[in-house]
Amino acid sequence: MPGTLHVVGVRHHSPACARLVAKSIEAIRPRYVLIEGPADMNGRLNELAMQRELPFAVYSYLSGPNGTHGSWSPFCDYSPEWIAIKAAEQIGAEARFIDLPSWSKAFIDVRNRYADRRLDAVMEALCERFGTDGTDALWDHLFEQPEDAVVLAERLHTYFVEIRDAESVSPRDEQREAFMAKCIAWAVSECADDEHVLVVCGGYHAPFLESAWEDAEPVWPEFAVPADPEGLLRWGSYVVPYTFRRLDSFTGYQAGMPSPGWYQAVWEQGPEVAPERMLELAVKRLRARKQVVSAADMIAALSLSCGLQQIRGHSVIARVDLLDGLAGALIKEALDQPVPWSRRGVLSQGTAPALVEVVAAFSGDKEGVLAEGTPQPPLVHDVQRLLKAHKLTPTRKVKSVKLKLDVEAEREKSRILHRLRVLGIPGFTRQQGPAHAVDGQLQEQWTYKKLLEADAALIEAGAYGATLASAATARLEEQLLAIRDQFDALVKVLIDGVFTGIDQLADRVLREAALAAGAEPRLEVVGEALSLLLSLWRHDALMGAAGADALAMVIRTAFERGLWLYESIDGPSSAADRGWIAAAVSLRNTQRFAGAALGLDPDVTFGVMRRRSNSQDAPPALRGAGLGCLWSLGGFVDPAEAEARATEALNASGRPEELGDFLAGLFGLAREEVLFSEGLVEVIDARVCELEPDNYLEALPSLRLAFAYFPPREKERIAKRLFGLHGGDTEDVRSTLKLKVSAQTITEGLALDRRVDDAVARYGLE
Repeated sequence: MPGTLHVVGVRHHSPACARLVAKSIEAIRPRYVLIEGPADMNGRLNELAMQRELPFAVYSYLSGPNGTHGSWSPFCDYSPEWIAIKAAEQIGAEARFIDLPSWSKAFIDVRNRYADRRLDAVMEALCERFGTDGTDALWDHLFEQPEDAVVLAERLHTYFVEIRDAESVSPRDEQREAFMAKCIAWAVSECADDEHVLVVCGGYHAPFLESAWEDAEPVWPEFAVPADPEGLLRWGSYVVPYTFRRLDSFTGYQAGMPSPGWYQAVWEQGPEVAPERMLELAVKRLRARKQVVSAADMIAALSLSCGLQQIRGHSVIARVDLLDGLAGALIKEALDQPVPWSRRGVLSQGTAPALVEVVAAFSGDKEGVLAEGTPQPPLVHDVQRLLKAHKLTPTRKVKSVKLKLDVEAEREKSRILHRLRVLGIPGFTRQQGPAHAVDGQLQEQWTYKKLLEADAALIEAGAYGATLASAATARLEEQLLAIRDQFDALVKVLIDGVFTGIDQLADRVLREAALAAGAEPRLEVVGEALSLLLSLWRHDALMGAAGADALAMVIRTAFERGLWLYESIDGPSSAADRGWIAAAVSLRNTQRFAGAALGLDPDVTFGVMRRRSNSQDAPPALRGAGLGCLWSLGGFVDPAEAEARATEALNASGRPEELGDFLAGLFGLAREEVLFSEGLVEVIDARVCELEPDNYLEALPSLRLAFAYFPPREKERIAKRLFGLHGGDTEDVRSTLKLKVSAQTITEGLALDRRVDDAVARYGLE
């Protein structure tokens, strides 16, 4: 005869469930205690038992060419799973984890093994039935009050059956439960008829596992190690220090209980004493933040909490009783939104400051401490070595470092810090520095400070590689996979690659960028990226990108795509787009500064620009930019021909709304050529003077855009020529270039003058 099975369904991080598990193991004294947890840790449970202080978590990951995924299995003092391990040790039972490793396919896209599933409809119905605000208040009401173990077990069973029946089982849960059922079948088959097996699992799985094991093969299942014939995959599990802040649902944690500080007090001091202790902690925190809390406020909070306890039928003050009591005593004005504990999730913007502090007090500040010798991924040791060698080891006090990027030793420090930034390691912050490697700023400033979260983040980042350089490379390549068809985003990844100094990344990013450039549908995006890539290729000796062949490949592809897009945009009524004009500048500069080296045929460029400048289907700004590109690249026989062609094109832009847009394109590409031409400024002046008042007002915004391409000194030079044409005092030009009111006010004033003149004429009052 096989042994007897007992299944204890729990909510993760519940003190009531933890006590039930401890009592059940003590009463049943099973041979095996099977626990929902990562089975690949079964040979290393001693690592969990040796830790100095909870909370901690097991982080498991799988990393390879197609990306990285991993998930957390956190434990605190009152986690039922942790209590199961400790209780099994005390009675001499064998404890085993019976769930799939977190790096298995069943956990793809799952960040937390113990995440609560969303059952909005059934939970809403239960909350309405019991008159509670939110699922956490419902749980406290039903289960966290002092209760006999037998009654609690029966109530939990009923609750979990109702939840199980409310949702269809996902393929992920089917895989996990099939694995767990096999583990249970094996353990039961190993027991004599007077021996017992006790299973501790999430309550959702309990109703199924109570019977499913009978149909499972009684052989301990081997979890499938990923097939890796080329040796490209990395996987594993590590113990990581955790904090109550990361456990708290108010900061975004997806599983278990909110307010871990409250439940720690309940666990350590009992549900009868915990409320008074937490009231004291909340008041101390409020006063430390300069919030006024009088003795009368404390008495009022406690009185309100006791009243709510009685109204709600609680034998002791529950968490929401005390929170509601504090809110009632401390908040003197109407709230803009419901109190935070009436729902799950992070605090809403605009939450009353006093309630923010109360929530923080209930969250607690407990931090886990790992035992000496706890295995850690190689990345942790590599980062510690690099930081020590470069005198960047963080301490609890904020430190600052300034780095000159043209000094090799300091540039190497910058690369280390950028790699940590790419990996998302907290505590390292770039305060200032160049946006990219060619923007002229050669100094960075960083601050760094030791944060506990950095240890967990480093262990998590260990999934990407054994060294800081390889891990940062893998992280950027993962980003690359997610954005491979977004040319502008790829260029940003490239910039990160340049700052981190990872040569092997650049080639791969650039190959992907070349593919994306060839399919990018937006001219302005191609132009912006082309400008940056060209600058890197021409000037970035500092970071090592200058003259790179792979970079040249992307520039050629982007240039060809840019020319095609430039010629494909039609719309004679389309307004000037600065992005289009900037793209034309990028195309012109690429042909001018890199055309010969990259083998770009100038005849092709001239042909596109000539066709655009002559096409009445093209937007006026692109016509002007095409002409300006030809002019600035020497596409005319001499300046006289260029000026004649510009005059002809200007006269062809007959509509008032076209004039400024055409000039914006022309000035954007050939500003200096226009400035030094003998007669074009006079032609432009004549065209503007011909405009009727209404047409002038219509053309004014685009004319302002066009002349914005000239810097102040060049505007002054043009103004002097215009004053000379009209017999004005050229010495007084500068004062006319500074508006005492906004351009919009002047435009509106001119329009008003026009309406007044019309009214005067209409009524014969001239």
